[in-house]
Amino acid sequence: MAKIDDVMNEFVEQVDEIVFSTIVSMDDATPVTGYSTDESIDITIPVAFMTEVARKGMMATENSNFGKAEDILLTTDTNFIVIRMIPETNYMHCVVLTKQGNWGIAKVLMSKFAKKFKEVLP
Repeated sequence: MAKIDDVMNEFVEQVDEIVFSTIVSMDDATPVTGYSTDESIDITIPVAFMTEVARKGMMATENSNFGKAEDILLTTDTNFIVIRMIPETNYMHCVVLTKQGNWGIAKVLMSKFAKKFKEVLP
């Protein structure tokens, strides 16, 4: 059986212009695995806030009868941030790309890898 770090490494090898990628517990915003191109980045701060964004996004869509949230895209002047819920779990996948990255491809790969991550979650 693959380990979660192995699945993360397989994922990041396929995504260009990645800043960081992490799987996060929605319960307490704790990363369970991650990858960063810059080890000086403390991902715990953005991950804590992005977890709250995901929770609010899920509440908004469910309470508005817009269906169940699958992913959330945020753009800044320097980055794309894609958050994808891992179905049937209380985990999310958060990926930050530079503006040169392709968030559409990242979303497709995040969807493809959601099942793989689910199989190796703690």
